[in-house]
Amino acid sequence: MNVNRTGLEGLFRIYENLQKKVEKNRTERGENRAEDSVSLSSDALEIKKALGYASKVSEIRQEKVARLKEQIQKGTYNVEGRLIAEKMLEDYRKGRLI
Repeated sequence: MNVNRTGLEGLFRIYENLQKKVEKNRTERGENRAEDSVSLSSDALEIKKALGYASKVSEIRQEKVARLKEQIQKGTYNVEGRLIAEKMLEDYRKGRLI
């Protein structure tokens, strides 16, 4: 699965830049109250948080990635649902789920 973070990061930059422009215009006009506002949905904020975590991960285990790609191509890749569920519960209990 390919995840394109560039598009989402660009979207967040657009929102942040728009908010800055609104603040700048309001300051230049001497307005104290906000007439226009930009806000991100809770889903968008969660995506932004996830992108922040993902950008901190610099280590990609190339050998493991190559091995998994090969298994997927050969049709021999098998995931135990029980292990996934256990890991998800562990992350949930530790508050690490997005």
